[in-house]
Amino acid sequence: MRRALLAIAAAAAVVVTATPADAEPAIDADRYRTDGGDYAFQYRYEGANRNCTVSAEPTTVRCVIAPPAGTRITVGRRVVRPNAIEITERGWRYLEDRTPQEKLRALPEGARLSVLGASCTAIRGGGIECTLNGVGFRQASGTFAPQGKRAR
Repeated sequence: MRRALLAIAAAAAVVVTATPADAEPAIDADRYRTDGGDYAFQYRYEGANRNCTVSAEPTTVRCVIAPPAGTRITVGRRVVRPNAIEITERGWRYLEDRTPQEKLRALPEGARLSVLGASCTAIRGGGIECTLNGVGFRQASGTFAPQGKRAR
């Protein structure tokens, strides 16, 4: 009897330690699906002006971000400061996003949205982290860091 109780206690300890207390809860993606028939998802994070879109064919994540100071890109014949990042399987790249802001549903802090092979987590305390097949970025605490290869 004593061995059986010890075995049960040991198994319970393994289960408890295998699930971190701060694990991000997965969110029902259908709550963030866009209207119009295309297979896309939109949400906002960290206030009203930061948003992300995840779309299909090919899977693409596009988020409004604040890149490091001094970052510049060429758009047409203009050199501008980017305000968005796009990640695909090919890599990441900065963009200038001029899309009008819509009122989107917020992704709660600490929640993770996983669709189409992409995963984005709203970081507790403000920020976002998104990945797609080893390519992605993290924006938190005033810092921005891309990860993986840069698209050409």
